[in-house]
Amino acid sequence: MNKPEVQTLRGLACLLLVVFHVVGISEDQGLHIHDGWLRQLTEALTALRMPMFGLLAGAMYGFSKKRGWNLVRNKAARLLWPMLTVGTIFGLVQHLTPGSNQRIDDLHLMHIVPVAHFWFLESLFLIFCFVALAESVSPITSMRRWCDYFFPSLLVYLAHPGFIWFSVLGATYLLPYFLLGLGITRLQWDASQQQPWFGLLRIALGASVVAWLMAQESELERFSAPMLVAGLLLASGFWSLGWRNRLLASIGNYSFAIYLFHVFFTSATRMVLHAIELRMPLLVLLVSVPVGVMASIGLQHLLARSRTCSNYLMGGTQLQKGAT
Repeated sequence: MNKPEVQTLRGLACLLLVVFHVVGISEDQGLHIHDGWLRQLTEALTALRMPMFGLLAGAMYGFSKKRGWNLVRNKAARLLWPMLTVGTIFGLVQHLTPGSNQRIDDLHLMHIVPVAHFWFLESLFLIFCFVALAESVSPITSMRRWCDYFFPSLLVYLAHPGFIWFSVLGATYLLPYFLLGLGITRLQWDASQQQPWFGLLRIALGASVVAWLMAQESELERFSAPMLVAGLLLASGFWSLGWRNRLLASIGNYSFAIYLFHVFFTSATRMVLHAIELRMPLLVLLVSVPVGVMASIGLQHLLARSRTCSNYLMGGTQLQKGAT
């Protein structure tokens, strides 16, 4: 779906993710920042980045008419092929490149143990399989039916099952946000994104929760109840704004390519800048982010020339289409 409001949020989520990977998941990765405002901001945005992706995926599923086996087959091609192809290439590059972050030692476990950010694709596929199976028995057609799925998903989330294989852990993390997005669109709570003041209120409340948590501890626990509340408030709040931004929407048009490929370009840019002794964190960030975005967009245009490359590297993504 190419609604400007949806594409704007996709673009925002993509930019936040690219910034996150440039700064680094932890202080021994990326820019190797131990503290300061960049590290604190990156940590605070944990409550928005992936929750936004999860909510958008659920909202788009709420608009879709695909169900059951047709849904699973479509998502297998859309999500699993890029995970296996691009994700494997990334894992091998990480393994072979000196100075790369998170070197993969057990190559035979790739994708059984998720590879970097490609866990999202595997987790999302598991969610679609679960939803397709569950709705074949009890479709989500009312608030009561939605609650039958949503509240158990909260309990599973808070239980924090430590099963990382096949991205099961990631699926339990994303599921509440996915179901919230599904309810918003399918049950028409705010499918038209026309509740800006209510959205601002939720954003303010979510940001307050994150600020309170940051004051308590420097590293946020994703699977805690306050982080779950903050994520639900922030992601749904931004949805309800109905925000349109031409630049972010244009980035959102290429969100899947950016998600898949940005790490190749941002990592290479960082390594080149460090090699020529340009190590100022803010400078590296300001150069790496636009390179990661624009190079990914250029690569999508290049891959779109070949149906085979488009199918196996990008799940059949066409030019100027959004993410899943």
